[in-house]
Amino acid sequence: MLLRASSEKAGFEAKLEGAVGEGDGGVVHGAILNSFGEVVTRGVDDPAPARQALRDALGPDGFVEACCIVGIFNGLVRTADASGVPLDDGTLDSTVGFREALGLNEYGGAANTELERADESRAPDDVRLNFS
Repeated sequence: MLLRASSEKAGFEAKLEGAVGEGDGGVVHGAILNSFGEVVTRGVDDPAPARQALRDALGPDGFVEACCIVGIFNGLVRTADASGVPLDDGTLDSTVGFREALGLNEYGGAANTELERADESRAPDDVRLNFS
């Protein structure tokens, strides 16, 4: 939901597939950012090429900012998953349209939420996130 809101604020339409590492998400340097995020999150034998590509694309300040964001998101998601935090009703209802299409219901953290209770009709039109 935040990707959609922030991209609208910035005046462009993000492609939600980018949130699961498919393509560039419609974001400048999105493919490089996705690659770096995957390297950091999943781990590889040699992360240096991904770090260098990101530094080259974003410069030193952008590189540090991207590293901070990856770290924050990793911490938040791992904490939420480990503590069993379920999706709130608003998020659950407004994301029905794309969670299945992106495979998000298959992620481990999805087990913390009773997905069958989702009802897209309860989501306000201005936050309903259909994905097609």
